[in-house]
Amino acid sequence: MQNRNRRYTTLILTLLFMAGSVFAMPAPLIMPKAQAAHFCRLLINDGESIAPLSSHAHRLMAANDSLTSEQIFASYIFRQSNWITLRVFPHTETDGTVAWYSASDLLPASVSTEHQKYIREVFPHLQAEIEAGHWTTVDAYIDKMIEYQCKFANNDQAVSTPSYLIYVVALFFAVLLISRIIFVNLHPKRTKQ
Repeated sequence: MQNRNRRYTTLILTLLFMAGSVFAMPAPLIMPKAQAAHFCRLLINDGESIAPLSSHAHRLMAANDSLTSEQIFASYIFRQSNWITLRVFPHTETDGTVAWYSASDLLPASVSTEHQKYIREVFPHLQAEIEAGHWTTVDAYIDKMIEYQCKFANNDQAVSTPSYLIYVVALFFAVLLISRIIFVNLHPKRTKQ
């Protein structure tokens, strides 16, 4: 329970810090829609569940006339290195459980030196590429991060069978079915007389 409260406190403080930095910083660099949506496909462990960053973006940020929720969320993540608390790096512990770490966490000795270096350096490199506007390289970094998550979270049930995906698929088919029913009722076949 104490760990859960600490996680909530960390998440709330991060969000408050992000919100407060809006007034202290110049306008952020905005990622193009495609790269922001790609970035928000990364999974995050928020202490309660594992979900894509996009679910947090839509819950915390409202899109406006010119920017999507993902673009606004990504700009806050990369402002003043707000990514340091995002637990996006899975690691299978010695007991077989999967723990998720942020770039600023104290990593266990079971995480290899190579992976520790990757976890510490990937976000600063990604941020530099974003600031330089090298969008092809940004996509390559994001692809590698997604690949890392898939490889090292393969034992995590929340990642392998996410309930949100089942919900989205069911919702899609429900909307499709309702649309079909409405279309048929609005356009009945004409019978020959």
